[in-house]
Amino acid sequence: MDLGKSRKRTILSVWLGRLSAEKAAVYEPSVKELETGYSLLSIVLDDGLLRTEAGELGEARAIAELCGALAERHAALLCGALETMERRSQHFGTLPEVDPLDPATFRTEAARTASFWNALLHRVLFSARQRWLHKLRTLEEILWGVRETFLKTAGELADGVSVEPMRDWARLEQTHDDWNTCLRETTILLKCLLTTLAPGEVEELRREFEEKRKRAEEQPSEWRERRKRTARTTRREGHARV
Repeated sequence: MDLGKSRKRTILSVWLGRLSAEKAAVYEPSVKELETGYSLLSIVLDDGLLRTEAGELGEARAIAELCGALAERHAALLCGALETMERRSQHFGTLPEVDPLDPATFRTEAARTASFWNALLHRVLFSARQRWLHKLRTLEEILWGVRETFLKTAGELADGVSVEPMRDWARLEQTHDDWNTCLRETTILLKCLLTTLAPGEVEELRREFEEKRKRAEEQPSEWRERRKRTARTTRREGHARV
């Protein structure tokens, strides 16, 4: 028997299968929140691209500001979901099989490199537990890198200091695509994890998700603080010129 094909069929059957009511009560609200946040970011990003192409750079700057705020919030939720799955997985007895990341599904060089190493190490990690944890950690690494690039680029666009706005909006679109890949992988991994958990473990995961979401809501906004510092610097420079 081809074990690779057998495992592939198992993963596919899990993804297509139905969750129990208890597990669906964890999965569906979590995924809905992640999908909603990503959809809002996509709509605003598309608007910014269209404004830039039309030469409406002032309006595009305001949209870049909103893009940064939405991206920061969504990154906190998505990274929180990955971190929660990784942390709780340390205590679960059975973990699901996973496929390695595919470098062809990413656009940025850093993400492709990280996924390449995940695919390579997937072949030499002997246990499902090792493969599972390594994939989660790789996705976290990719997402944090994508987040940093997105926020830095959105900040330059919002400040009006971008030398090539069209190029930088294209960079946002590129990192946005990698963001989407991370989101899709995360939703699949969450469903696969839930199928392996006992009832008590499902409740543990639900509580951890809730606590993580609350902490994300209460955490000070790095984006807003960065924007305030930029505004203060701009005002000081303006006064100095006067």
